[in-house]
Amino acid sequence: MWLNLLKFVAVLFLDRKVSALKDNFINLRHHVADYTEDRAQHMKQDFLEETQRMATSIVGLLVVFSMFIFTGLLGLMWLFSILWENPHRTLILGLVMLIPAAIGLIVFLAVRAQWYKKPLFADSLSMISHDWQVFRNEIAPPPPATPEDEGGEAAHTEKPASDTPKQ
Repeated sequence: MWLNLLKFVAVLFLDRKVSALKDNFINLRHHVADYTEDRAQHMKQDFLEETQRMATSIVGLLVVFSMFIFTGLLGLMWLFSILWENPHRTLILGLVMLIPAAIGLIVFLAVRAQWYKKPLFADSLSMISHDWQVFRNEIAPPPPATPEDEGGEAAHTEKPASDTPKQ
């Protein structure tokens, strides 16, 4: 009879432990699903921002190259205008040539500053790095405390007794 009672208590105890672990696992599964969905949403947003930034950069570089081509064409026109005898034509065409070159330079510097400000997929990479560090810290067991560490620090921090004679 005592053996049957002991078996019943053991089965009841183990059943409660298994059901508690099962409930924790179900909760963990929901938390992991929410966490993964949140991270996927952040990565999707970062991907959209990066593709928009790349498209803006490509358009900006196309503007830069077209402004330099336009400047070259105006330079050819300027060379032809030298052949004419109007003294103001050189000044006008020279200034007109500087305008697209300045626009191209400004757009190039703006695109360059945009890429130096934030590298490609910087938000996603920092998020993944942070998650990986949290995962490693939670999974890794804490380093065991050794008695030598505790004793070594205590030996160095001890104060001399107040009743010892000073020299």
